[in-house]
Amino acid sequence: MAQAKIRKNDMVLIIAGKDKGKFASVLSTNTKNQTVILKEVNMKTKHHKPSQENTEGKIERKEFPIHVSNVAYLAKKGAEGQHSIGTKIGWKLDSKSGKKQRFMRKVNKTITA
Repeated sequence: MAQAKIRKNDMVLIIAGKDKGKFASVLSTNTKNQTVILKEVNMKTKHHKPSQENTEGKIERKEFPIHVSNVAYLAKKGAEGQHSIGTKIGWKLDSKSGKKQRFMRKVNKTITA
């Protein structure tokens, strides 16, 4: 299986959907469905019915997944009133150690993890 380009704790820019233009950190990824869960983004209300274990029902607000194609790695956070810049992620081999590293294609910088 190929390595994921977007990983947990990365800062990403949302490029499509109702939250377009916002940026958030990645809470978790699902490589099988190619989705990510972002902090405080795509919040939905989930109702739980009362049951024997939980005698009181509850209303819970939680983050739901977003497809990975709707987010881009955050290369540069925009200042007040300016746009943030998202970038694609590529792979390159480190010349010294020979290890595979992620890099931002738009600004050609390696991502240190």
